[in-house]
Amino acid sequence: MRGWWRVGCVGSLLFLLLVCLTVGGCTVRFFQSTQREPGLAVEQFLYKQLEALPPGWTPGWAPGKLLIWAETDSDATWASWAVFTGFNYKGGLESIREEIHVFRSSFVARLIPYPSPSSLSAGKGYTPEGWSYRPLHANRFEFGCEGGDGVSQPERCSCILRYEEYIIVFDTPIADYMTLEDLQRIMEVIDREMTDYLKHSTLRPGPRLVLMAIP
Repeated sequence: MRGWWRVGCVGSLLFLLLVCLTVGGCTVRFFQSTQREPGLAVEQFLYKQLEALPPGWTPGWAPGKLLIWAETDSDATWASWAVFTGFNYKGGLESIREEIHVFRSSFVARLIPYPSPSSLSAGKGYTPEGWSYRPLHANRFEFGCEGGDGVSQPERCSCILRYEEYIIVFDTPIADYMTLEDLQRIMEVIDREMTDYLKHSTLRPGPRLVLMAIP
């Protein structure tokens, strides 16, 4: 009887050790830093969106200072690096705010659904009448609007999209110069461009380098 008890104890210990090694290995694998080659061409990505905007919209950045980059040691993002940018209407009468957060892996991006303080309210609110669009390839999509009549004519809309290790936060006014139809067209561009990029890039283990701002 004692012999069988010892065998059972040893078997249980071996099983627990195997579980610990397996879970530990999965944890290492899930949290392992990855890199993509080539990197996301952010400038091209934003200009594709600009082409889809109605007349009157311009890039919200000055020549030579295309983007604003933030590192993880700041309060701006939980990601490895991020882009904070946008578009202006007629010199700043209205503005679209956009954030692109890049995490070390898709798993980490799933763990942190709101990568910045400004993203906490993104995607919240009501869904306007007639809006049924959902990006075909996004791993996550949250959409919401506020203001207006609370039914079909909102004043602002925002959304959060995730494509693997990339989280995009988009916030825009809604008016005659930026309609819900215009917004859907931009969402379609984002979905198409991100899908094409992920399809033609290679993911491999390695440090997710922080890209620096253009001086």
